[in-house]
Amino acid sequence: IKLADLLTERAAVFPSKGEARKMAQQGGLSINKEKVNDIYAPASLDMLLNDKYILVQRGKKNYFLLIVK
Repeated sequence: IKLADLLTERAAVFPSKGEARKMAQQGGLSINKEKVNDIYAPASLDMLLNDKYILVQRGKKNYFLLIVK
């Protein structure tokens, strides 16, 4: 699954893919404290923390903890 689909359709981190793309281009999107530039890159199992969680930061103060089942 692509990061854009994960952050918009599966988890309500962003209302649209366009907003997610703009935030990533401006440097305001981090996954597990690492900046993301390409939201169309595939999400991988390497992103999981403790084989279960993904920490998403949108902007400076908005954090989301995604639980993968």
